Amino acid sequence: MTFLPHTARGRNARRLVHQLALAIGAAGCGIAAAQTQVGQVSLVIGEAHVIRADGQRDVLRRGAGIGVGDRIQTAGNGHVHVRFVDNGVVSVRPESMLEVQAYRYDARDPAASEVRLKLDHGASRSISGAATAVDKSRFRLNTPIAAIGVRGTDFVVYADPDGVRATVAQGAIVVGPAQSPGCRAQALGPCGGDDARILSANMGRMVAELAPGDSHPRLIPLAEAVVVTASAAKPGDAHRNRPEGDAPAYGANDRTAADLLNLAKVHIPLDLNRRPELTSELVWGRWGIGTDEFNQITAPVSLAALGRHYTGIGDSEAGLYLYRADPKASGPLFPDSLNASVDFRLTRASASFEAGGLKEAASVGGEFTIDFARRSFATALLLSSASGGSTELRAGGDIGSNGIFAVRDATQTVAGAVATDGTEAGYLFVRNVDNGVFKGQTLWGVSPGR
Repeated sequence: MTFLPHTARGRNARRLVHQLALAIGAAGCGIAAAQTQVGQVSLVIGEAHVIRADGQRDVLRRGAGIGVGDRIQTAGNGHVHVRFVDNGVVSVRPESMLEVQAYRYDARDPAASEVRLKLDHGASRSISGAATAVDKSRFRLNTPIAAIGVRGTDFVVYADPDGVRATVAQGAIVVGPAQSPGCRAQALGPCGGDDARILSANMGRMVAELAPGDSHPRLIPLAEAVVVTASAAKPGDAHRNRPEGDAPAYGANDRTAADLLNLAKVHIPLDLNRRPELTSELVWGRWGIGTDEFNQITAPVSLAALGRHYTGIGDSEAGLYLYRADPKASGPLFPDSLNASVDFRLTRASASFEAGGLKEAASVGGEFTIDFARRSFATALLLSSASGGSTELRAGGDIGSNGIFAVRDATQTVAGAVATDGTEAGYLFVRNVDNGVFKGQTLWGVSPGR
């Protein structure tokens, strides 16, 4: 990988703009044709299928449409993200089955919205969208033994025949037993009445746990949440008659705790590999024809360069270059008011794992901090893919007077730039592992809405 400047030719730039216009027009036609689609797959890692309402079973790929009645099934190495029409998001983890039982959203009448999902088994993370913003009682997540409602939420659920556990990253949920009198699978909101329990992110790292036969969920510390194995206890026996807050009385593995921790600890948008905002200070530009499914965050160079200049950060082999808005005033790059340590939020990212002829999508989440007083940065990324497994990238160093930073060693590379107003940053990364290499691009913003 090299970091070389690139000069765009006017003829190719005009051609790219023309092709972009054609692509947008074609995409619009496709959306109009798929009226029954309520969601779209934004990420697939490993093996995953969709079982349609009519029984047809298809291999899931990025961009596939999801409709009411569809069931998403993942293998042991599978991981799927779905973004719905109201910008709600669901992540379906390995060895899981999630069904879209109902999904209706009308921006003109949001109070009539209806969202009902069913997690048959496995783990999922849900971030509620606009459909429940007005009336949060219009949402239900069913499991075989629990019915879950939301109060504006980002939450994680793990379900198997021996129990349901849920934790909350943001907002709150209401968990009640599905077997309670009057609870109907076709209804919305939680079940259980007085037997339901509220779990809020403000309670700390807690889990709502419900076993077969329990009259109400129990709230326990996240570290104590485990999966009951068939050899450990008869389903439900170890849970009954335990005082609220007691640790589980059964012996088992710690798979639930690990899954819930991994799903809840990084509070990031799930659909990070998405089109760039062309009003941003920093934009990744691509030189070439067409788009790359692994790099949706890029724009054609002809658009990225409008009002911006090339930072010198790029991958000439992939034809990707980072552009930054021109300074709005002469003098020092950063204003004197930028003299504190600032935590940034990951707003966009594209990542892939490569090994030999293999190239597959990778998931990415992480942290990025800039100390403007010392002109230094620190970052950490959690990277994973079906073939590459999981790894971490950690790097830090100085930021030059030009807002550029680069750190390289034997196993990793981080190189990027900070926007002149200090509100955005972006960097490319390479992380070598034993069986291949993770690589990609990131964009960061100060505020969650950027």
